Amino acid sequence: MDQDYRNHLQAYLNFSAKATKKQGKHRVPVYQNFRSFYDYRKELKKIRQKHTSDARFEGLREIIMKGKDDG
Repeated sequence: MDQDYRNHLQAYLNFSAKATKKQGKHRVPVYQNFRSFYDYRKELKKIRQKHTSDARFEGLREIIMKGKDDG
């Protein structure tokens, strides 16, 4: 089942990467380069931000910060 899912995902990504749009009388690629299709650095930054602001510890962080403000 997992392999089947990966195969379909790969087929979809192949289709997306080859996508074109009409520009005037011509068809041009939707993605001019790989980075416009998948920005590795942007995705990595999102993951790092999730790690630094983990919701599980948000309440604890607020308690600690409140304690610092009190004295």
